[in-house]
Amino acid sequence: MDRKLYFTFLLLTSLIAACDSSKDKSALQKGDPENGESERLQIVPVDLDAAREAKLSEYFSEIKYTLLDYTDEEPVVFAYNMDFTEDKIYVESRETAKVFVFDKNGKVLSILGKNGDGPGEFRIIDDISVSGDTVRVEVGYANKYVLLNEQGDVLGEGKPDYRGVNYEDARFSLHYIQEGENEERWTYLRKDKATNEVQGYLPVREGFDQFYSFGELNGFLKDPNTGEIYFAEHYDYLVQNFDSDGYLKKTIRFDFGKNNWDLRSRLELTNKGVEQQDFLAENQVVRSIVDFYPFEDLFYLSFGMQQKSYWVFMDKSFESLDVINDWENDLDQMKLNYWSWAKAEDEIIYQKSSIGFFNDYKAAFNGKSVVSKPGDVHHFFEENREKLQEEKIVLISLKLK
Repeated sequence: MDRKLYFTFLLLTSLIAACDSSKDKSALQKGDPENGESERLQIVPVDLDAAREAKLSEYFSEIKYTLLDYTDEEPVVFAYNMDFTEDKIYVESRETAKVFVFDKNGKVLSILGKNGDGPGEFRIIDDISVSGDTVRVEVGYANKYVLLNEQGDVLGEGKPDYRGVNYEDARFSLHYIQEGENEERWTYLRKDKATNEVQGYLPVREGFDQFYSFGELNGFLKDPNTGEIYFAEHYDYLVQNFDSDGYLKKTIRFDFGKNNWDLRSRLELTNKGVEQQDFLAENQVVRSIVDFYPFEDLFYLSFGMQQKSYWVFMDKSFESLDVINDWENDLDQMKLNYWSWAKAEDEIIYQKSSIGFFNDYKAAFNGKSVVSKPGDVHHFFEENREKLQEEKIVLISLKLK
């Protein structure tokens, strides 16, 4: 399913706050990054004219396919948030407000969640996260979270400190609130769990309170190498970088040059769906960041412009960028026209309807002689031929080298 349909509102660029280099607990003061007043702003130019076609084998060692084999009686309806552990896949069924637990082969192990408004119940999910055998379900409309085990038993529930996108560490929590629900109207908050002290980052600018801050697809992501935390503002070109202790370290602003979307136009077209879509169809501007993923040795960025996808691979200093606008699938020759949906430790995960996958396979290999080997696309197709023609989901995992 095309994720761009779900990014319909756009943010006005945040102000970057200047602060002392020490980790004091005082709130950051306003600063104007456009005038160079913030030492914590890093501009990363992205030249779309330098975009090239690449071979998948340049960055990926293998492609793995997994059929999510749920039943017609209990289907996944619009797979949204996902979490991956060593041996399980957790998938939110957004339309039915259930959490499906699959094994690595796509077999359903359990289905979590009871619809309702009572204790331990929910009708809408904003986010899921997994810690050990506990699944935490964020329920924004009810201002609560619910803790479940993998058998579906309710372990407890509570109220989050703030309504918004939350990140929980044993020592602190981070919150992307954006509406500025607290009196000081910060965009990000850090709460120290030992002292209960709260620190605010990036003041909410006038007009920011019209934007929706719940149900972010990726939310806060931890760098597996450094332990630092990143948050991509999908409605803008900003990525916020927090250190491993949860303090704001810097802001990364991607600059697409002539393909930037003028901020005044962004604001004028906010909440004007048809006019906004017409503008984006007629102008060569980058709409927003779709994904920003920290991996062990690189950063990955994806975005779109006029129905075309772009992928950027960067080193950890953002000095070396490789901009890709098309792929040659030299690993297994399957069509690759998906938007990334999630990440695992060293994988970029895509999803595609099983029927769409079936048709792509037939288009790629119909009439050709193929040799099937365990684990390859041909073996996957033959093993699941009948089920692929049903209404199911295929996860496509690209493993980084």
